[in-house]
Amino acid sequence: MSNQPLKSPQILRIATDSSPRFARAFTLIELLVVIAIIALLLAVLLPSLSQAREQGRQTKCISNLREIGRGLWFYMGDHENGIPWIHPTDPPVITSQFAWGGFVAPMPDPAFGNSIDYMRHMAEERPLNKYVAPDARGRDTIDIYICPGDRTRGFGTIGALPGYNVNPNDWQSSWKAAGNSYAINWWWMNFYHPSSWSTNNMEDRSGPMVKELIGGRASTFVVTYESFCHFILKDARQSGGGVQFKGWHRGFSKHSILFLDGHSENRFMDTRYPFGKSWTIWPNNGPS
Repeated sequence: MSNQPLKSPQILRIATDSSPRFARAFTLIELLVVIAIIALLLAVLLPSLSQAREQGRQTKCISNLREIGRGLWFYMGDHENGIPWIHPTDPPVITSQFAWGGFVAPMPDPAFGNSIDYMRHMAEERPLNKYVAPDARGRDTIDIYICPGDRTRGFGTIGALPGYNVNPNDWQSSWKAAGNSYAINWWWMNFYHPSSWSTNNMEDRSGPMVKELIGGRASTFVVTYESFCHFILKDARQSGGGVQFKGWHRGFSKHSILFLDGHSENRFMDTRYPFGKSWTIWPNNGPS
C-alpha cells in the first residue's frame, strides 16, 4: 500500500465551489431592446387607459343628464308640461342659459359681476333644483350639474356672445364659470324668430310647442346639452352656417344630450345645422 494520504472528496468539492465567479453584464444592444419593449407596451396601454377614463367621464355625464331628465318630467307634471327654459328674473338682470338649474358659480366671469342670473339666484330658488336637489341651499355645489369632462368655458349670453374659443390655454370649465355644465336649449326660438328674439317670447311659444312634441317627436327634441354644444349651435342655420368642434368627451362633433322624452346619449351632431338624423333643436325640421 502507498503511504500517500488520500485526498478528501469534501475538500476538493469546497475548493471547486470557492472558485471565483463573474456576473455577466447586459450589453448595450440588450438594454436598448428592453427599453424598446417597455416603450412599445406603454404606447399600447396608455391610449387604452386614457380611453377607459374618458368612457367613465362620459358615462357619468350621461347619468347626470338622465337624472336631470327624470326631474324635468316631474317638473312638467306640476307645470302643465311647462319646461324651465329660463329662470324668471328682474328685467335689468342678464339672462343666461344656466339658471334653470345649477348653482352659484364659484369662479364667475368678472365682466358680469352680480348682474347675471347665475350669480343672483341661490340653489333653492332655481326651478328644477326642487326636483333634482331638494336639499340644496344657498351656494351649495350640486354634483348632478357637473360633467367630469367639462373643459370649456366658451359660452355667451344674449347680448354678450364672445367669439368661438378653441384655445385650450384659455379654457375654463362651464360649471366653475356659470354654475352648470349643461345649457338649456333656447335656439328653438330661431325657428319662430330667425332674425331677432328675446327670452320674453319663450313662454308664449313654448307651451303649444311642447304639447305638440310630447305627442310626436319628443324623442328627437333636444332640451339640454353640454354647454359648449349650445354655444357652437348659435350660428346653426337650415342651410348651414355654424361650425363643428370636438365635444367634451373627445369625439369630433359628438356631444352629450338630453331629449324631451327623458333619454340621454352622447352622439354625433352636425352643429352647422339645427337638426339632423334623430335630433333637432327646432320644433321640427324646417319652417312650416
